[in-house]
Amino acid sequence: KTVAMILNSPQNPSGLVYTKEELEEIGNWAVKNDIVIICDDMYGKLVYNGTRFVSLMDLSDDIRKQTILVSGLSKSYAMTGWRVGYAVADAEFIKKIAAVAGHSTSNLTAVSQYAALEALNGDQSSVSTMREAYEERLNKIYEELKEIPGFVFDSKPQGAFYLFPNVAKAAELVGCSNVSEFAEFLLEKAHVAVVPGVAFGMSDYIRISYAASLDNLEEAVKRIKMFVEERK
Repeated sequence: KTVAMILNSPQNPSGLVYTKEELEEIGNWAVKNDIVIICDDMYGKLVYNGTRFVSLMDLSDDIRKQTILVSGLSKSYAMTGWRVGYAVADAEFIKKIAAVAGHSTSNLTAVSQYAALEALNGDQSSVSTMREAYEERLNKIYEELKEIPGFVFDSKPQGAFYLFPNVAKAAELVGCSNVSEFAEFLLEKAHVAVVPGVAFGMSDYIRISYAASLDNLEEAVKRIKMFVEERK
């Protein structure tokens, strides 16, 4: 019997953000079937173009009690190296989580904990500045990628910092047997690194991160486009 599910919003790799209505439907279903939701809100502060982020913790008391929120400071606060994560849940859940964490990780260093407190409680303007920079990159690179032959998007990303196009047609155009081979060719021939979608269970897609400078991203798109157009 299923006892728990993981829900990630904004999503990695697609950038999709669940609406309040969608979350309520999922949450009420979980309550009805007594299934715990492990809610990954890691990218919650990184949403764009008017998208509203809603957490399961913002909904009804019944849904909140059925939810374990997990998050961290690696993405929204650019503190990857500090290795800080946290969980929010009812006391019974936290008691069991703490028992496991205490024996498996021996807990965080004091300096990381103080740094996390300062990030969470301090001036948040740097987070807004970073979010605005990501939004600018998304809006520009998304339009440029759509112009590459064989690149198709199911929807425009709303959060996180990834683009996830279907490139099956592009792979076919350049003579690749599959998208994973296409990703290898991009790295070897165009010197652009992407992640094959097979790593996420979607073999026709690639993940492109825009957590890089706009200049580097525009150069990467230029190289991908040239690679495809020269070989199609």
